[in-house]
Amino acid sequence: MKYLIVCLLLLASDGLLAQLPTTSLYLMDVERNGKTIRILPPKLISKKSGYNNQPYFASDDKYLYFVSSKDTSNVEVMRVDLSKKRLKIQRVTKTKEAEYSPKLAIADDEFSCVRVEQDKTTQHLAIYSTKGKLKNIVEPDLKNIGYYEWINQNEFISFELPEPFYLVHHNISQQKADTIATNIGRTFYYQQAKSRLIFVDKSDTNKSLIKIYDSGQLRNIRRGKKATAIVVSETLQKEEDYCLMQDGSLLMGQNGILYIKKNPFKNIDAKWEKLHDFRNLGIAKFSRIAITRDNTKIAIVVFKESK
Repeated sequence: MKYLIVCLLLLASDGLLAQLPTTSLYLMDVERNGKTIRILPPKLISKKSGYNNQPYFASDDKYLYFVSSKDTSNVEVMRVDLSKKRLKIQRVTKTKEAEYSPKLAIADDEFSCVRVEQDKTTQHLAIYSTKGKLKNIVEPDLKNIGYYEWINQNEFISFELPEPFYLVHHNISQQKADTIATNIGRTFYYQQAKSRLIFVDKSDTNKSLIKIYDSGQLRNIRRGKKATAIVVSETLQKEEDYCLMQDGSLLMGQNGILYIKKNPFKNIDAKWEKLHDFRNLGIAKFSRIAITRDNTKIAIVVFKESK
């Protein structure tokens, strides 16, 4: 059970649901004037009850997806239409299973998620229609997936259980799986435009490092060759959730403060700088961070202890 707690209790049965942390989801606008970034006051999207987590902005920035247990005994996928003046939560799934980590899949009318089956143990990568209907289980023999990133319709990278957590590259048509890294954090990204993987290496107990594998290194790993990931940055102490801005900058939160590191991919001497302090709003701790592709909106997940 230890790895379930570390992984924010992905398994959500009636008994386990009570153990899920109480979290709220906030949305805020971002204004940019030259090199100056201004964060506007956050808006509460979810109610201050239940589990509200794993925000994801659709590629067209129209919808914000997340998971919630606020009006159900199960964890379901929710969606907010950001084009509307009045932001309203729409429930997407209504199932006996629990769904986590929603992302739009390759097809425009589909999304993917981690589906916890009714045995409360099996965790599948599933494809749903945007209306919430199950369409497909990807690689049914893969039963321990926690998080994932799509490369294309035939390939994806998964965070898999148990500890020490590890990243695996999957080729669906070839039914091939290659371990990429071990002792990793839950937040990772595959950048389509640059064909590179960005992840957190937690193998050093004193510090966590954000690293990258470029396309050549990933190709070598799939061929059974060794590859050494390139260090981009240290994380803030004891943190592992971050997001990427268009210009290569990193955003990460710690103790109610949002920090920025300006494009460490090019500037190796970049330092973490304070961007916005949320503590005057009673936000003492937040974890997950998501940002729209155009960098005009940010979503953060706030823990109950923030008052």
